[in-house]
Amino acid sequence: MLRYTDCSIVEVAVALGYGSQTAFAAAFRRLTGETPTDWRRRAR
Repeated sequence: MLRYTDCSIVEVAVALGYGSQTAFAAAFRRLTGETPTDWRRRAR
């Protein structure tokens, strides 16, 4: 969703079941070492 859609980070977080963008970003950073926004910029 981060790579192939224009959904906001908040919309992605909610679609994946996270209660907030902050919780999603923290989990994403633990797994990838970067923020969802940074990952999206690099992946596009």
